[in-house]
Amino acid sequence: MIHYSEFTPTPSLIPFIECLWTLKSHSNFFKKRELIIPGGRIEMMFNLGCPVDWIDSKDLSSTRTREGSFLLGPRNRHFFVEQRGSISIFGVRFRHGGLSPFTPMPMSILLNEINPQDQLFGREIDALTHRLFETSEAKQSINLIEAFLQKRFQSESTTQQTFQIISLVKKCESILSPKSLSEKTGIHYKKLERVFSKYTEYNPKNFSRIIRFYRALQQMKKSGHSLTGIGLDGGYYDQPHFIRDFKAFTGKSPKQFHTENPTIPNLLLESKHV
Repeated sequence: MIHYSEFTPTPSLIPFIECLWTLKSHSNFFKKRELIIPGGRIEMMFNLGCPVDWIDSKDLSSTRTREGSFLLGPRNRHFFVEQRGSISIFGVRFRHGGLSPFTPMPMSILLNEINPQDQLFGREIDALTHRLFETSEAKQSINLIEAFLQKRFQSESTTQQTFQIISLVKKCESILSPKSLSEKTGIHYKKLERVFSKYTEYNPKNFSRIIRFYRALQQMKKSGHSLTGIGLDGGYYDQPHFIRDFKAFTGKSPKQFHTENPTIPNLLLESKHV
């Protein structure tokens, strides 16, 4: 059986964090290899259960085993996870670009990576992880994680403007040309590229492509519309373009995805915070 819960962050962290979450299950609940789709977000994870193996779809023969604390970076392709036993994970799901105010490290080191958190936060994260292992109540764990992040917050005068830029691009229903993006945001495209690289590790075009796909996937999950209708409503030129992105980001056709009904993507697609 699976237990998945989401928690709204404290008000001061809401601009940067979508939610905190817990995932627990018995050793035989998940499929042998679970699908993880890209959504453009970064997540802090504290694995308090058995080790979990991460497999990059680009190299299915290579496995990265993670336990303790690690960061799941933004991705432009799908991954898989395999559990070795019971699962107990506490996570922090950042908004797009939301991790940057908490670390001076460039987001470029995180794309398609699952890195130990001490690479960004130093040895302090080990003390936090140790305390989480000793904590049984979710509320106490949330307080510990939020206190850690609030202590590390680095105020930047450009943060609010950057999030407004990211929000503007997210709201675009289709992928705009560099010229159109510059006109819509009032910012030269080269500066847009620098902003997105620093805060999200995508360029504006790839970021828009991820967001457009994820929005269409949510629509497919919630409605009974045809693939053509969903694709057109989501800003795709036609159904083949939608299917092309679908296969690129999930490794499956829409029909396969619907039939297999992958557990972890469905948890995210049903989230009220995403």
